[in-house]
Amino acid sequence: STMTRIHDLTVDLAKAGKTCKEIKEIVEAAYPGQSLARSTIFRIIKTMKEGGDVSDKRGLDTTKTVRTPGFIDAVRIAIESDRKLTISQLVECHRASRCTILKILTEDLGLRKKGDSWVPVNSKKPKIPTEDIKCEVDVPDDDFDPEPHDRDDDFE
Repeated sequence: STMTRIHDLTVDLAKAGKTCKEIKEIVEAAYPGQSLARSTIFRIIKTMKEGGDVSDKRGLDTTKTVRTPGFIDAVRIAIESDRKLTISQLVECHRASRCTILKILTEDLGLRKKGDSWVPVNSKKPKIPTEDIKCEVDVPDDDFDPEPHDRDDDFE
């Protein structure tokens, strides 16, 4: 990737004895707008001088998996037992970060906070009013005769 090439160029320039300012200028000229932060360049130079590993390790740690099916089930069981659990309570109980717990609740379990309870996102109540629906309907009397009458007959 481009960032790996920028990192490798920064390491090579640091090995050549360039200063942070010189490295920043050279990398900025080669990759406009994509240079590493000064603090990152300083850290590379310092680590290299101390004999440490300065290789680019981004994206290599694939062993960290917190949101496993078993962990998601544990959070689901906790929420099913008490829908009013807070994120802080779940963090304390399961020893995971707030971000991890929130992602499990929202992304993995499809829940959202409604009032003080966690509810499924797709469980929306129908938008029908709960109070009695009142309509004005003309109801005919019991002695209503559906046959039309000639008006003149009524007045004789």
